[in-house]
Amino acid sequence: MYAKVFSSSGLRFFAHAPGAPKCALAEESPAHHLLKLELAAAAREAGAHAELEVRGPDGAWRADVLASDPAGAWRTALEAQLSPITPDDIAARTERMLEDGVSSVWFSDRVRAPWFGTVPWARVETVDGALAIREGLAKFSGKHWEAGPQGVPAAEFLRWVFAGRVVSHRRRAPVRSPLPAWGTLWTAPQYREAETAYLDAEERRKREREEQERALRLRWRQEQQLQMQRDQERTRAEGGHKAAVQTLLARQAALEIPVAQFVHRETGSYPFVSDKGAPEYAMGVPVYVGPTPYGVVCPVASRMAALRDRLAPLVIFVASEGERRRIAAQTRPDQRIEVLRA
Repeated sequence: MYAKVFSSSGLRFFAHAPGAPKCALAEESPAHHLLKLELAAAAREAGAHAELEVRGPDGAWRADVLASDPAGAWRTALEAQLSPITPDDIAARTERMLEDGVSSVWFSDRVRAPWFGTVPWARVETVDGALAIREGLAKFSGKHWEAGPQGVPAAEFLRWVFAGRVVSHRRRAPVRSPLPAWGTLWTAPQYREAETAYLDAEERRKREREEQERALRLRWRQEQQLQMQRDQERTRAEGGHKAAVQTLLARQAALEIPVAQFVHRETGSYPFVSDKGAPEYAMGVPVYVGPTPYGVVCPVASRMAALRDRLAPLVIFVASEGERRRIAAQTRPDQRIEVLRA
């Protein structure tokens, strides 16, 4: 090796002589090696023990700089990543180190590396001749993530990381421009907790809105049922087929809420109950859980014989024991029939 001076910064260093035997550092660029030295110096300034080019068990990984707690409580790899790498590859390398109990922080001076936000990372720059963090820190403003402090000295940033004052966090809430939508960011624990509290509150508000909307729908259904009952009373005197049809409709309407409650208890889901009967369901009202037919409300007994095989998998809901007996006489023996009270 022989002594050289780095042209852009005046840094003095040793370089391999032409034809010298190959070594682990021979294929590194001066920029990569310089960044490793700066990371090691920053780690030591932050109070950690730092070693360069440390290999993991069985050579499964190699850390550019391995920073560790002097008391042995933790180990963190500081990776200088200036060459191109895919998000999948850098995530796999991170996972291999984690399997051996070594966390990692990946550093680059590239403006927009494709793996930013995939693993714990930070973009660095030189400020007044010293290494500093340009991007990677963020804070939660109540509803959105915003950019955190910039220009933080690398040693100060690592001091925060080692002490747990900032943590690598997988963002769930949206970001506010100009912060790019990176998935993983460095933030203070209180901002991480603030995001969780905000998202929990949003979920509660969403559930409350859904409950209110469901209550309004049920109230509207009840009003419709009352109106149908009043209509049925007005037409009762007409007799004959029309009265029978109105009676059927009233029974079907009166069972709508009990059927919805029954299906919810059985399946854990609120069903969709059609507005009227259908010929393919023996003029009963079909009940769906999602897109799947679940049952039929008050089908006409005289129409059941022709549809017994089609309706066999469904639950038949009726309003009285007498109605159950009339329908059971026209169905298969294993047909499930539930008597509900309006």
